Amino acid sequence: MKLQLIGFTPYLEEVVATAVLTTTVGSTPSKLFRRAKGNPDRVRSLIKGLQLQHGSVLEHNRIDWLLEASDDEALSLLLKSKFFNLTKLGAKLWLLSANLRTIVEYVRTEEGPVRDAFLSSMKEFAPTMLSCLEVGPHEG
Repeated sequence: MKLQLIGFTPYLEEVVATAVLTTTVGSTPSKLFRRAKGNPDRVRSLIKGLQLQHGSVLEHNRIDWLLEASDDEALSLLLKSKFFNLTKLGAKLWLLSANLRTIVEYVRTEEGPVRDAFLSSMKEFAPTMLSCLEVGPHEG
């Protein structure tokens, strides 16, 4: 299997930080997002302080990859989480879509090249979250 990151929610970590703040601060999400977007240190602080057991704040985003895989490989990946979305684009070519919560859960419990590809692509869409994850052998 081969994965290529093709897109993700802009300001993904800022959106996650906004989701955190909406559960604790009495302000509107749009105001919280504007403040988060203008304060990268605060975003890093909020992301690093997340308890990953409270995953719902990690669901407010979308990440997309092109996946080169056989039907059996795609089915195997799909069975790992009900939150992966796969759309067949052609022979051995799929659109794979998920949110950050799904990716975090996957990399914390699985091993192999797909996990490595997810971790590598997180450098682009969620570098702070990546720095908070255990990236050695899986925790499962």
